[in-house]
Amino acid sequence: MGNNSYIDAAIERFRRNPSDLDSVVDLVGRLRSAGMVDDAFRLCRSVMKLHSGAYEFLIEFAEVLCLRCDAAGARRVFERLTGMNPDRFEAWNGLGALELSEGNLEAADEALKRALELAPDNAEALRNAGNCSAVRGDKTLAADYFERALSRYGKEAVERKGSDAKILAAMAEVHLLLNNYDKALECGKRAASAAPSDPASWSALRKAAVRLRDGESYYRAVIAMINDIRDDDLVMSVRDLRGMGFEREAEELLGYTVKINKKSAMADALPFAESRARELTEVTGGAMEYKIINRKSR
Repeated sequence: MGNNSYIDAAIERFRRNPSDLDSVVDLVGRLRSAGMVDDAFRLCRSVMKLHSGAYEFLIEFAEVLCLRCDAAGARRVFERLTGMNPDRFEAWNGLGALELSEGNLEAADEALKRALELAPDNAEALRNAGNCSAVRGDKTLAADYFERALSRYGKEAVERKGSDAKILAAMAEVHLLLNNYDKALECGKRAASAAPSDPASWSALRKAAVRLRDGESYYRAVIAMINDIRDDDLVMSVRDLRGMGFEREAEELLGYTVKINKKSAMADALPFAESRARELTEVTGGAMEYKIINRKSR
């Protein structure tokens, strides 16, 4: 793994007080967002006896089960929660998203309508309802839901001074659904800048940059935050740049990975990466230094 600053603080809070519900929920959410699903699952199991009746914890647990492709298990938890507190929208929203992913469109539509009855301005529920409408073929309704979701995300971003990576990444995803690729790229870059080690932020940036074939912006965004990017995202960035035809940028980025000693990214990025890594290691005697091409000299 690369830099895990995104979850380090949450881990420390949990260690200080493992029985604190807020600390557990926060850490599970961050592990889940960082793609550390097995770790999140093990954490949930370890504290299940303490928090088995806590709505917030069970919501996170259900989301983890979704990511583990345990639809049946997640459905049981969501349905338990809708019975436990039918007037909270979160479980209805989660259940609707799950049913949509399973292709159960009627059940998804029913759950998401209930979620929006309880929270008509919730951006996540609006986005899920938009996805459901799009799959059902109602593009007009889908666009309406997406526009409403985008408006709500925008208000939340203003309220939080535009620095919340999750909101910015979500805005980027909705812009992508509306084919607003330039706006998606801008939100993606802001999200990645706010949380460089959060995979969701990089996903939004990557999708927009690749769709626009804007390797220059992509390259600059990666370089600006290279010390904080996870190795997996750095690997993907090199692949993306090559895939878009930005060979020089891909190789320069690879050079930076050598310079800052990101060995796993350097070795795994592409077939040419291994030979380049060996070559540079031999040339520098293992010092892992690499002269970056001056872009202004082209």
